[in-house]
Amino acid sequence: MTEKIVCSHDPSRSYALYLPSAYSPEKPSAILYMLDARGRALLPIERFRAAAEEFGWILASSYNSHSDTSNDPNTPALQAMWRDTHARLAIDERRAYLSGFSGGARASVDIALNAPKAIAGVIGCGAGLPDDRAPVKTLPFPYFGTAGNRDFNYYEMRELEGKLTEAKVEHRIEFFDGGHDWPPPELARGAIAWMELAAMRSGARSRDDERIAVLYARDLDRAQGLAAQADETGAYLAYAHAAEDFRGLTDVAASAEKAAALGSSASVRKALRDAEKRDARDRAAIRELARKVHVALHSPEVPLPAAATTGLGIEALRKQASTGAAEDRLCAERILANLRVQASFYLPEQFLAQKDYQRARLALLIAAAIDPQDPLVYYNLACASARAGQVGRTLADLQDAVARGFHRFAMIDDDADFAAVRSDPKFREWLASARARADAPISSPP
Repeated sequence: MTEKIVCSHDPSRSYALYLPSAYSPEKPSAILYMLDARGRALLPIERFRAAAEEFGWILASSYNSHSDTSNDPNTPALQAMWRDTHARLAIDERRAYLSGFSGGARASVDIALNAPKAIAGVIGCGAGLPDDRAPVKTLPFPYFGTAGNRDFNYYEMRELEGKLTEAKVEHRIEFFDGGHDWPPPELARGAIAWMELAAMRSGARSRDDERIAVLYARDLDRAQGLAAQADETGAYLAYAHAAEDFRGLTDVAASAEKAAALGSSASVRKALRDAEKRDARDRAAIRELARKVHVALHSPEVPLPAAATTGLGIEALRKQASTGAAEDRLCAERILANLRVQASFYLPEQFLAQKDYQRARLALLIAAAIDPQDPLVYYNLACASARAGQVGRTLADLQDAVARGFHRFAMIDDDADFAAVRSDPKFREWLASARARADAPISSPP
């Protein structure tokens, strides 16, 4: 593991590198290039490291990748990594893969579509294709997608799964227990294992009967475990996936028969229909909330925050997310996550760019109503107040953030949003005092 390598041909760009213990300069290896949405190079390596060691893959993760920017930082970030790693390492030219998170996932697909002969497959995490016009029916590479079951992009990934299935594109989309995040290590292992099987089917790598047997046995054990837990729908999907993934590599008759039997049962058919109905209902709810937010934020008179949050039904959704039945809780969490990402990031950015500080603040207060204990929401409120030059409100917002656990004062030092208030004596005094309190030792009880 090398935490940071500066690209020799472009010193402005750098990446983290993991070489598996089996790596040898005499034997070219598969490589996975990784694009995090915030340039957190070490995070995806942490998630994929065990899988890379098991399967002998190289990992290269950029510090310069980013999403939600007006330009494209991801293509040059990948180009710099590509050139540097190809100069340093023995890489199997038939097995260069891309993975990205959120906007980095969309960028990975976009890059692969523009260089299909260079990219062997894409592992997209937390988001799908670049846009609705992406050529689903002619996707020229294997695609493995992941998303948390509370991710605000969950419904997008569910819809994409249906489109890829209908188009008969080689793909797999798996969901894990979590939010908007890279997949956990076990699912990362599943993604790389799936790409290994795809490479064997295509001839990009040599057939390995021992590995096929091990992977197939693991998948069967998982399906049997779900069946033993009376999760018929989960078992049906696991058997169906095993039959599909290993077809042509081993005898899958038993898996196919079990999938067919479970898939024809009334309970599984009903569960699948119910899931589709929930998806449709929740997507409609998200669209209606988006409409209400648009009306509230674009009204000639900006409504009071309490009126806006009441009209959005946030309290009822929060109650459902904490006390409802399991599926209802997840649905409420996903709906709130969709609203929160708009209210905490995209909408405030839009209004701050227009110097419409009142509407930016209203959007952030909607986010605060969704998650009242998140200190970063109040920090962002302070950023908006500071950009408006409102020292008193900035300090009140920062104090609210501190009361909820904010203590990363170095963020304030480096954040350009505070430029308008940084020299104010009251601001300087508050910041020094807050730092002193945070650094003060905690006294033991007598």
